[in-house]
Amino acid sequence: MKRGRVAVVGSYNLGITYRVSHLPVWGETLAGQSARFDHGGKGSNQAVACARLGAYTSFVGCVGMDPAGHSARQLLAAEGIDMGALETLEGYATGVGSIFLDDAGENAIVIDLGANAQLTPQALAARSHAPWRTADVVLAQWEVPWDTVQCAFQEAAGLTLLNPAPACREMAHADLVGVDILTPNATEARLLAGLDPASPISDREVLQRLRDRTQVPRIILTRGPAGSLIWDGEQAWSVPALPVLAVDSTGAGDVFNGVLAAALSQGTPFMDAVCLGSAAASLSVEVPGVIPAIPAAELIHRRARDIKPQSAHLD
Repeated sequence: MKRGRVAVVGSYNLGITYRVSHLPVWGETLAGQSARFDHGGKGSNQAVACARLGAYTSFVGCVGMDPAGHSARQLLAAEGIDMGALETLEGYATGVGSIFLDDAGENAIVIDLGANAQLTPQALAARSHAPWRTADVVLAQWEVPWDTVQCAFQEAAGLTLLNPAPACREMAHADLVGVDILTPNATEARLLAGLDPASPISDREVLQRLRDRTQVPRIILTRGPAGSLIWDGEQAWSVPALPVLAVDSTGAGDVFNGVLAAALSQGTPFMDAVCLGSAAASLSVEVPGVIPAIPAAELIHRRARDIKPQSAHLD
């Protein structure tokens, strides 16, 4: 198996996790059980997951000239991630994410993009090191500007994989031409399909609407412990998650996307890569935090053998 090359165009955020008895409602003040500072940001989480599965990984992003930015570089260096396209900006703070985690392992997150918002198309064009042009897979999210992601995808020689998170109503009409693989969760899929995020229609109907609306060749609708629904370009599949005891679901989607991208870069067949991503995401919720919870490649490969995709019919 080849090592594979992945370029992650994305965000780094300092993560502040508050452990609470329940997720707060508007106007409520809670006494937290604990607070923890961690590495975060969808881009950096996904990059570490890529690297741990064995792909040569490059991170394309922006951090501030502050302690959090220095910490980001230490993390990426420790994971063997190429930082030639990571820019440190004076005058901008590194992004921050505040995570509220309840006793059931569910979470709510508020982010401030900070330096991540400065990853503009102009900033991308000015980089002398452009790994997105040569990578086997280019992976991106929506914690950096969408027009920047589009520029990277247009210049990509390999597969393009978009994790459309965080999604909002304004992105329902986003032009997804150039996206090879789309990986929304159930809420994001509804928004992209032009539906209310709480719409009661089935996930299968959502997947069908999203397929018809976006024309993206392959779509993976992730559903947490319910596994994933897949459109592989020809037919639909249901891929289960592993049965686990959830402790912290934060970042499970990032782990899924990072492992999926790495596996595809290594030449793994699409559905096998999905099973690897599902196994990794399932295992990650058993451990608190995001980076510490990303499982080792050997464990991911071994547990993925327990996942059996089944043919599914769309509504």
